[in-house]
Order: sequence, then structure tokens, then C-alpha cells
Amino acid sequence: MKLEMAHLYGKSGMSMPVDLSEQIEDSAAYPHIVGFMEPVKIEGILRNENECFILEAKGETKVSLLCDRCLTPVATEIHFNIEERFSHTGRDDEETETFSGDQIDLADYVKRGILEALPMKVVCREDCKGLCPVCGKDLNTGDCGCDTTEIDPRFESLRALFNVDEEV
Repeated sequence: MKLEMAHLYGKSGMSMPVDLSEQIEDSAAYPHIVGFMEPVKIEGILRNENECFILEAKGETKVSLLCDRCLTPVATEIHFNIEERFSHTGRDDEETETFSGDQIDLADYVKRGILEALPMKVVCREDCKGLCPVCGKDLNTGDCGCDTTEIDPRFESLRALFNVDEEV
């Protein structure tokens, strides 16, 4: 996703609208994202302030994430902001990204925005039962019949006191 900005050079105080859209085909660089269901859209404004270019934009897309309980794909909308400063030469007094040429590659800033906006936990529905910890069956489709009683490991040594079949 490249931002063409050659016509802003030497025009301090000028700005231009930013309206970009790009479909991301390879989601391997995005952990937890199964795939992008819609193109990533960026809308905002790019300003030239004494050859320091300031980008203020909002981004959005729709991605497919896996349910944290049952691993079913879940469509999730992602909204993020990009607020960056760019310059051909680094500036000591500001956090300014440097670039060369007439374009700014926004791929890393878009990726960072998407990753920061990902939800901590995704569930397909509030009453999702998840997977059986013994056999792995999706419990939303029915019970599997496995014995899922858990015994606290701190009390495991006391278990022998209650087993009639075992000698103490």
C-alpha cells in the first residue's frame, strides 16, 4: 500500500486527501488471522508542514479469526488509526519516520494498526461450549460422553484413600 505524494513537495501548509484500498491475500504475517474478507481501506489526510509530512488516517477491514473456544471461523471487523510523521531527513526533536523517493510505503503501519486492533479473545457466540479436552469434539454439536472430571493435582495423593480397589 503506497502513498504517492510528489505534488506536496515544496508546498508547506498544503494537504491532500488519502483514500486507499488494497486486498491482502497472504495473511501469514498476521498471527491469528485466518484471512482477509474485505480489502483494507485507509481514509484520511496528509499534510505538509515544513517538509514534514503528517498522516492522520482511519483504517478498516473485515477479517476471519478462529473462535478461542471451538476454533470455528468468526468474521470480525477491525478499525484502526494511523498517525505518523514522515520526512526525507530525520529530525532530532520529533519522532519522525524517514522515507526516500516520492512514495511512502504504508504496509508496516497498516500491519501494526491491524495487530493492535485485534480483539484479545474471539468467540463465535456467548454460549459457545468449546472443544472436549479429552477427544477434541466440538461440544456445540453435541456431547461426546468423555469423562472430563478434573482433579486438582495438589490433592492427587489423597485419591488413594478413597479408592477401595487399591491397597494403601
